[in-house]
Amino acid sequence: MENAVQRYDMTQEAMTPATVVNQVQLIQHVMEKVMKDGEHYGVIPGCGKKPSLLKAGAEKLSLTFRLAPAYEVNEKEMLNGHREYYVKCTLTHIPTDKVFGQGVGACSTMEGKYRFRKGELLCPDCGKATIIKGKKEFGGGWICYGKKGGCGKKWTDADNPFEGIDTDRVEHDNPADYYNTVLKMAKKRAHVDAVLTATAASDIFTQDVEDMPEVINVTPKVAQHTEPDVPDFVPTTSPDRYPEEPPVEPPVAMITEAQRKRFYAMAKGAGREDADIKQFLIDMIGSESTKDIPKSKYEYLCTEVAKKAEAA
Repeated sequence: MENAVQRYDMTQEAMTPATVVNQVQLIQHVMEKVMKDGEHYGVIPGCGKKPSLLKAGAEKLSLTFRLAPAYEVNEKEMLNGHREYYVKCTLTHIPTDKVFGQGVGACSTMEGKYRFRKGELLCPDCGKATIIKGKKEFGGGWICYGKKGGCGKKWTDADNPFEGIDTDRVEHDNPADYYNTVLKMAKKRAHVDAVLTATAASDIFTQDVEDMPEVINVTPKVAQHTEPDVPDFVPTTSPDRYPEEPPVEPPVAMITEAQRKRFYAMAKGAGREDADIKQFLIDMIGSESTKDIPKSKYEYLCTEVAKKAEAA
């Protein structure tokens, strides 16, 4: 008896060349009319000319194509309290209830920006973390800064007791502080991956390179200041995640200390708590730290903070 297997013709529901062109044009039109450079997408220095699709941009494309994201989260416990999250994002077409695409993303507290922080120097006399480097024009040296609660003790560069102490990379003693942060980062990465896959937008946008400044050619340095610093949410990190890949370009230019303080003051003036500021920066630049704000995005972020203040 002849096997009567019905073969499915994939071309029956396939998009025509004209439909594909229309879809690409729609993405480009939304990019032109709705999306903003630096908020929804952005070219990352050292990562080529193709713009990276950011979290806000992925959400706009999901809205455009009526795609509802659903997430499947898996977590993996690691040594010393560290944790890794794997997230799968499934995009379902709202009008037809059909799955249009999936994406995956991962993030863990072992990534440099969450694993390490900038250490603090303790005063050998009063035991407080109030040591700062004196300005060269005032003789340099080191000071236990009184305005930060220190005892006022001073040392010259020749007799300071801090020689050889590395404060650039100190491991966080409580990885659980970043469980929620890395979960949201994994979720964001999965969503971006799914949107690029479902909308076939990879020829327009690249993926995940907004996270690359944390792993390419970033070398922390000892801060030179004589005034209290704003809170260090997350330290600048070093390139230990992909050691086989050499730096492509010099480090991305970051904002100055004065600009950090201005941004933080504006955020506080808008009524934001520290946790809100962290999440705002994650959404905008993929990092919680004001130290990771590129100069190219500084004015835009300040404008957004000011809008919040006006609306408050």
